[in-house]
Amino acid sequence: MINIKKVAHQLKFDGMYNTVYIEVQEELKSEDPSVEMIEELITNNEYYVNEYKELNRYGELSSVHAKELIIDENESDEIKTFKAALNDNVQQLRNLENFEVDSKNSAYSIWIGSAGVMIIFMAHNIVALFSELYHTHGGLVYGSFAIILGLTYWAYRKVKLNHEEQHKRYKLLHKETRAMIKEGLEKGYFSHEEFFEGVAIND
Repeated sequence: MINIKKVAHQLKFDGMYNTVYIEVQEELKSEDPSVEMIEELITNNEYYVNEYKELNRYGELSSVHAKELIIDENESDEIKTFKAALNDNVQQLRNLENFEVDSKNSAYSIWIGSAGVMIIFMAHNIVALFSELYHTHGGLVYGSFAIILGLTYWAYRKVKLNHEEQHKRYKLLHKETRAMIKEGLEKGYFSHEEFFEGVAIND
């Protein structure tokens, strides 16, 4: 649900996207490319849009450039139902944005693994400093560490599986929503300006 014009404008004027803008300058061989030049480049090369989205994810910003459609009481029931469904889809896409990419390059293994190791480390210190369990029940202590490692791996697998399921859901919803947008524009239910966010004055 990207508005390419908005992306091009932000790449040129918003300092948050400087790393991508530098790449755009190098690709276009221009220190001061116009917004139109940037727009043409990113329209033909999705790499820059993907980098833009990645920066938004890090900054916890949405890349869904869609406004909530206003439902007029004078419109037909068909248009009202269509707009309400599209508004709902757009909100769901925003909720699922973190699952737009698959889990291959996620840091789940690092986050969850670090938590598991930290728990074992703290448990080890407590046992070593305040008890004689290593001498009296060493097998039990090491067994509990093994259980913690097992639970850590189970948690990692569960989180990763959930991510993949949500990723599939996002892709299906995105495809469905794009088709709805195309249909709505073709049938005149709303205009491009009514649906897509424009370029903010302070961008």
